[in-house]
Amino acid sequence: MIGPTIAQVDAAVRLVLAGTRRGAGPDRRPSGTIPFAGRLLGERHIAAIGPEVVEIQVTPGTVITPIARDALKRRGIAVRLVSEARAARAGEWGFVLEDGVASADAIRRAILAAPGGWDEVGGDAIEAARWVAGGIDRGAVVITPEASVACWLAAQVPGVRSAAPGDADAVARAADRLGANLIVLEPAGHPIPSLLHCLKVFRRAGAPEAPAWLGGGGFAYEDRRSDWPGHVLAHPSVAEESEVPGRRTHAEGGDRRWLPEERGGAGRVR
Repeated sequence: MIGPTIAQVDAAVRLVLAGTRRGAGPDRRPSGTIPFAGRLLGERHIAAIGPEVVEIQVTPGTVITPIARDALKRRGIAVRLVSEARAARAGEWGFVLEDGVASADAIRRAILAAPGGWDEVGGDAIEAARWVAGGIDRGAVVITPEASVACWLAAQVPGVRSAAPGDADAVARAADRLGANLIVLEPAGHPIPSLLHCLKVFRRAGAPEAPAWLGGGGFAYEDRRSDWPGHVLAHPSVAEESEVPGRRTHAEGGDRRWLPEERGGAGRVR
């Protein structure tokens, strides 16, 4: 009996190795299939699904509302039960503790010991935002004594959808409706277990994803950085405003004004 040639054996080995790598690599769901790892699948979730979807994967614990089930039938979208590990995209999660946070060491230890794994990715909101924007399926939490400022700073980084929720319910809404990939929390008034619960809720739906009204991840974010002196995210240039009749582009004091109508302008001052 003539055995396989060396070339045939080599080809078979390569095929087996390729299959092993695929199994250990990134998720490769069939085109038109999306996962849903939440506990309640409602009508608004179905409305956000694109026309290319033909199958949705849910876990055995997911409850589908009657209205959502009818919408799935009308659109011809099949429902397939899969394990939680398969339905959920785990994502990559980081946190930052800004200066001035009380009990920072205790909070850090609690977060690092929390289930799922958290990495400390910087020292302030800007570093956290840049970390989020620097990869895919990333979400970050900024613990800070001043949430409003940290949220604004994070939002200046293109690709970051930041929110400053006050409790776990607001965290869930920000993740669901905004697809927030960075949340800012103030520890004041929140015991450590409450903060950990907010982090758990943030991760519950899997890796952050932009909602349909933001283009489902393909939204063209505007670069809002400027070349103001000392700006934290200084940019070398900013687009010049178009010339408009009646506008003085270099008014005294450095501002830009529109002349009133009686002086030949557009009638607005800003």
